[in-house]
Amino acid sequence: MTFARIDELTRSALALCLWLIAVTLNMAAVLWLGFQIVRWLHDGHWTAQPTVMFWIQSYYPDVMGSLSNPHSWYGAAKMALVLARMPSGLALVCLGMVCAALNVSVYDRRPEAPRVTKSRAAASF
Repeated sequence: MTFARIDELTRSALALCLWLIAVTLNMAAVLWLGFQIVRWLHDGHWTAQPTVMFWIQSYYPDVMGSLSNPHSWYGAAKMALVLARMPSGLALVCLGMVCAALNVSVYDRRPEAPRVTKSRAAASF
């Protein structure tokens, strides 16, 4: 087995995994939104989705402590601010779209662009 074949199989396996993750996350977001719509139709009022920070705080309290530390990395504080305001359904959609974009970039099999042999001085109309 050549290195090119191993590279092709690895890319295919990674692309398949990313595609499955993207589909799963997007389907979870659609089901979450559908559940909320059914509840809205049943109760008559829209319930707010829990934020991503609610889930992090419930399941990973140590991470929450490091993110809320005022002396932590500035990017982590900004990320915590975004996560504190982002509904869970939107976060699932964003993660699904990122995985889908990574899938396309990993699985791209287009050949390289052909070399241009004409000189720049020659006009090509």
